[in-house]
Amino acid sequence: MKLLSIFLAMTLLLAACGTSEKEGIPDATDRPLGDFFYTNQDGNAFSLEDIKGDITIASLIFTSCTTVCSPITANLAKLQRMSEKEGLDVHFLSFSVDPEVDTPEKLKEFGNQFEADYSKWNFLTGYSQEEIETFGPENFKTIVAKPKNGGEVVHGTSIYLIDKEGTIVKSYDGLDVPFEEILEHVKILQKK
Repeated sequence: MKLLSIFLAMTLLLAACGTSEKEGIPDATDRPLGDFFYTNQDGNAFSLEDIKGDITIASLIFTSCTTVCSPITANLAKLQRMSEKEGLDVHFLSFSVDPEVDTPEKLKEFGNQFEADYSKWNFLTGYSQEEIETFGPENFKTIVAKPKNGGEVVHGTSIYLIDKEGTIVKSYDGLDVPFEEILEHVKILQKK
């Protein structure tokens, strides 16, 4: 019985190590985003260092997606407009989960459909399929998998709030987006 109690206490301690409560943001996590050096929609180099100092909202998408990617991107575009209206300085980042198909040109065409403001929104590619299939799960704790026998890339539909230090603070449903809640969390992070 004593061994079971020790095991349960250790399990709770380890679980607590994975999350922390950022003041005012329930269920916040503190997961550093891993280094990356990719290419944006304009063919320019873009890295983790480029988002440091900014509050960023990230997503995983691909341009030939016939299901969730357009709605997720439309929701980010709405968030972009809402944040601008409220005077919030928020940047957006969309990682392609089909990088061998999604060239910078295709990503730019895709972003244009949603009237993305590229001064604050970067669509990223320039890495291998294997790399994003590792990067996505390691950083965003979600699946990214392109079926070997064809078909669309399988990936999570969350969007992610990243603070000025490049730490993933919280994830949200990218299809049923809590817009006002996200904007409140952005305001909390901007005060820090």
